[in-house]
Amino acid sequence: MPEAQTRRENSSLYIGSLYSDEDRLSYLPQKLRDAAPAQEPRPKSGQWRYRVAEPFYTAQGIKDVQSALEEGEISSAASYAQKLSQKVKDFYDVPVAFPVSSGASALIVALLCSDVGPGDQVIVPSLTMVAVANGVKLCGATPIYADNAPNMLNPSWEEIEAKSTPKTKAVIVCHTYGVAIKDIQRIADKCREKNWFLIEDICEALGNKTSEGKLVGKYCDFACASLYANKLITAGDGGWVHALEEKYHDRLKSLINHGFDPRYHFLHFETAPNAKVNGLGATLACASMEHIPTLIEHRQMLARTYRAGLKNLEPDMRCMEMGNEDAPWVFGCEAKSREMKDALRNHLGAHDIETRNYFHPLHLQPVNYFAATSTYEIPLPICEKQADCGFYLPSHTYMSVADIKHVCGVIQSFFDPTAKVPESAREYGWAKEARLSWTPNDCNRGS
Repeated sequence: MPEAQTRRENSSLYIGSLYSDEDRLSYLPQKLRDAAPAQEPRPKSGQWRYRVAEPFYTAQGIKDVQSALEEGEISSAASYAQKLSQKVKDFYDVPVAFPVSSGASALIVALLCSDVGPGDQVIVPSLTMVAVANGVKLCGATPIYADNAPNMLNPSWEEIEAKSTPKTKAVIVCHTYGVAIKDIQRIADKCREKNWFLIEDICEALGNKTSEGKLVGKYCDFACASLYANKLITAGDGGWVHALEEKYHDRLKSLINHGFDPRYHFLHFETAPNAKVNGLGATLACASMEHIPTLIEHRQMLARTYRAGLKNLEPDMRCMEMGNEDAPWVFGCEAKSREMKDALRNHLGAHDIETRNYFHPLHLQPVNYFAATSTYEIPLPICEKQADCGFYLPSHTYMSVADIKHVCGVIQSFFDPTAKVPESAREYGWAKEARLSWTPNDCNRGS
């Protein structure tokens, strides 16, 4: 067998099989090389005792999936896809909601429904998941990156307005890490005034409310949600897009499904993706929807316990911005320096506690260099500093007060080697049993 063919057949889908880290970084300008994050810590034992996230689903969801398999209800046309749509409409009190294949596909469909395309600009936060910028680019438009407001994890209206041009067609806001944007009502009012579409990415903020008492995802033209495995509830992969006005129903339905017209089934009047949800995923997620308020209460407990356990470390390390309900999707911290953050993450890894860096800013992504956009030359100092120094801790539904105190104890021992670390009663792989035995009372007890 020729050597080239052997390499192809043995190669991984992971791009790291094609290039070494050094090879890839060496092509980048110095600013991007300096900004690139350190390699991820590894668990000392070879496995994590505490992972940053664990998929949440219920025994009822498992039972429903088994039933759907037996009945052949597995496609996007299955009854549970329609049930999930109705549950979303009921929860958010909106007239239109369609389950889709991912949060990313929800963004693309929302942008297409906003008629965003070549020549248009869309203002997006730089400190967020790359799917946001990718969605804009895949529609042929240009993402314009906004910095975060001081001491916040999201841009405010001032940062958004500063990036606007006559070509601005839409704004995407993200409620990053589950922190509801404080001036979202003002952003919504200004977007309407300027005739811009407003898309709320609520992938990290399901069930969170603003200070006005409204759910995030209720201020926009379109809201996009993710049901990926690490989100508050999951379909494995999947998500949904919902709209606040009935007039978008037919267009969204067509865009999600190849541009089908229900009156002329195989006539297509526009180019559109296949963004439909998997029926089994919709089935799994359906049973979790009713538990969102309980899960939000648990996230509040998690945040309270982390804040109490880490408060004394300021200014060397400070906890993430406090949202209105302080029910973050993940609980983040910012160290005084990048060097301290990297050393602390390695220390936690040595105790088999997984962490993750904050998002790497979108304007500093290597793809911008290879696409010759030069966005990395535009300084966005607040989100750059947050990315340098920020990381997040294990933050999932099965964490108890005792678990969080253990994590906090390990962090305390980094700053004070004489500090006594509380013992963890958890065996490796403990979350699997917790998932299969979970009841709402577990969240109410914080256990």
